[in-house]
Amino acid sequence: MRITDEAAGLDTGHEAGPAAPRPAAHRAVLAAVLAVPTLFAVLAMLAFAPPAARDTDAPATEFSAARAAPHLEQIAQRPHPTGTADNARVRDYLVRMARSLGAQVTVQSGDVVRPAWGNPFPAATVHNVIAKVPGSAPQTSGGKAVLLVSHYDSVPTGPGAADDGAAVAAMLETMRALKESGGVRNDVVFLFTDGEELGALGAEKFVQEYGVEDYGVVLNWEARGSSGPVVMFETNTDNRPLIDAFAHGSSRPVANSLAYEVYKRMPNGSDFTVFRDEGAVGLNAAFLHGFHDYHSPHDDLERLSDDSVQHHGESMLGLVRGLGDRDLRELRSDEDAVYFDLFARVLVHYPAGWALPLAVVTVLGLAALAWWGARRSALRVTGVLVTAGTGLAAVIVAALGTFGLWLAAAALRPELAALPLSEPYERGLFAAGFLVLVAALLMAAARLLRERRQTELVCGALAVGAVLLLASVLALPGVSYLFQWPLLAGLPALWWACRDARTEHRVWADALLATAAPAVAAVLFAPLVDSLLIALGIPLAAVAMAVAAIGGVLLLPLLVRIARPGLVAASAAGLALVLVGTGLLRSDFDAEHPRPNALVYVRDLSRDTTMWISGDPEPDAWTRKVLGANPGRGSAADYYPQRGDEPVLRAKAPTLDLPAPKVTELSDETSGDTRRVRFKVASQREAWRLQIRLPREPLKSCTVAGVRMNGPVLDKQGEGAEGVVFQFTGSVSGVEIGCETKAGTRLPVDVADYTIGLPAEVAALVGPRPEGTVQVSFGFAPDDSAVVRRITTL
Repeated sequence: MRITDEAAGLDTGHEAGPAAPRPAAHRAVLAAVLAVPTLFAVLAMLAFAPPAARDTDAPATEFSAARAAPHLEQIAQRPHPTGTADNARVRDYLVRMARSLGAQVTVQSGDVVRPAWGNPFPAATVHNVIAKVPGSAPQTSGGKAVLLVSHYDSVPTGPGAADDGAAVAAMLETMRALKESGGVRNDVVFLFTDGEELGALGAEKFVQEYGVEDYGVVLNWEARGSSGPVVMFETNTDNRPLIDAFAHGSSRPVANSLAYEVYKRMPNGSDFTVFRDEGAVGLNAAFLHGFHDYHSPHDDLERLSDDSVQHHGESMLGLVRGLGDRDLRELRSDEDAVYFDLFARVLVHYPAGWALPLAVVTVLGLAALAWWGARRSALRVTGVLVTAGTGLAAVIVAALGTFGLWLAAAALRPELAALPLSEPYERGLFAAGFLVLVAALLMAAARLLRERRQTELVCGALAVGAVLLLASVLALPGVSYLFQWPLLAGLPALWWACRDARTEHRVWADALLATAAPAVAAVLFAPLVDSLLIALGIPLAAVAMAVAAIGGVLLLPLLVRIARPGLVAASAAGLALVLVGTGLLRSDFDAEHPRPNALVYVRDLSRDTTMWISGDPEPDAWTRKVLGANPGRGSAADYYPQRGDEPVLRAKAPTLDLPAPKVTELSDETSGDTRRVRFKVASQREAWRLQIRLPREPLKSCTVAGVRMNGPVLDKQGEGAEGVVFQFTGSVSGVEIGCETKAGTRLPVDVADYTIGLPAEVAALVGPRPEGTVQVSFGFAPDDSAVVRRITTL
């Protein structure tokens, strides 16, 4: 007689005792088994929330978001980008507040260019605020200090409450709490940088002048949204001691080494990038939820989460106290760590050198159990391979299916392209639809595997994890934890399933063991999938869905026993389409979900043309007033080289008498085969940014902001940047550049200046932006501006 245990998924293919549980017991077991990983996933997601904001009645030595709020009210009154009066207003406030808290304050000012950024090269006049809180025993670390970093400049299109006002205010409140508690042994330096939004220029200026040798650790704080937990997503190489310090210093650590492995391979950057590239030890943290507020007019106090500010501050204060009393020289190491948080309360971490031995032992354990099971006729190798192959196929189809469904949605709603990164406002419905699609595909896989033995299902699902574990531990050790621990948790279930011994409680014992691997996977995978959806966005949700499907493969031994899995799969697929379809239907723009748009007025004296350009995919009711219903399309590389050859909308514009920037030759000398020419470029209308484009030939070198850039640096051409392009911000008096060219050659200097927003005489041509629209967020497309360009030959 055979025990089938259909509902519990416990058929081993062996002969067994006389009595099988009744169907009602089967259903109870299955419900309990599926409830366990679901419960763990829900708990993991709930734990992912930031701590509740504390009021002003919090103890004086602790961080309070309510006490940080007055700072935010001062900082985020209006946009305050580098080089503006509001930028100076915020800077003056920081200086006053830091001095009132007993810090030794200096303002570092000067011109800076960042050659490492590449062409076009960002440059600016920046003003960093440096506030030092002396320690009680600075020789604890041989004089090395703790350096906290946030940037006080905002983008031109938003008041910067979250990015990066939340961190700036949190640093001031941390400074106050530190003073109240008597400080720490090491010096603590609070660095408020300028020009981060332009290419981390304030950090570059700081490093150029002061270096990183005097700082034992650098803690950078950012935001790419307006809410959510603060995630530590980047650190330095050889980070093992720092991760240990972070685990003990953060009250609610949210971090994993997968994010570190991924981020360091991406082209993104922040102030921390400058310090990291100089060899500093440190970490980078940010909250990420609320992407549509990022760099937008909605990055204001109303949208900013007080809980996220609290998480910023608690993390800062905890780390400063933890690191402030230890020898910071001990943070140097020659080994990375593998790390991940459990329920955002405990950070599990161990040396990366352990990853390979752990993986080898675990995979060998799986292989031994599979061999043992085959010897006992408990499983067949073909059945294991079929299960593993079906699971991998489900992962691939999940990724492709999600990507295809998004492409179809984008084709049906082309206006989504107007949103930054095409991220829909109704992202929750899209995310839910994609997750349900993954569930449908897993159920379809389970339907195909219904005839397989339980041992083959368990072993095959674990084999998928084993393959991924070996691949990750060899290529990306920081990712290996994701497969290591669910696989290890699943080995007892395989061992038990392969045993001959029977007990009358076999169903419940099997069920308990069968939940181990899915439960561990739920804790690790659920918050990770959510983070990937936030960080990568709905258009790239296929990556997150592939990860979700990988975790879901461990559920296959349980899903095969669900009644009528084919019907469940079809129903889930239909529900996925309904959810995505509902998201599409609700994707109309309105006052709560405005349509981003922008207009740029260009007067190009080099071509004797005036035109409107827009990075919008199509005109809307506002831009149509000047673009018309069918504008032309063309390149804007002359004005926005960082956008490459991406087409923009173009239309003729009436000519307005906007003065062009002036180029003045300061000196001209020739020595041998080299001509040295120095010139000054200045805006005649106090524009915010100057763009200077020079031909690569006959250029030999250029000196900007005291930095000489020769051929190898100038040869690093950015996308769409024909020639050498400098984009200089914040200098009212103008920019001086010195160039070396071949003797006897002329140097055409192509200059353009850019305003923040449309000047009054330009705005009058189109009228006010209507309700239901909002200026496009900075950095995603050309935002409102008036540009005047001319070419002067020297």
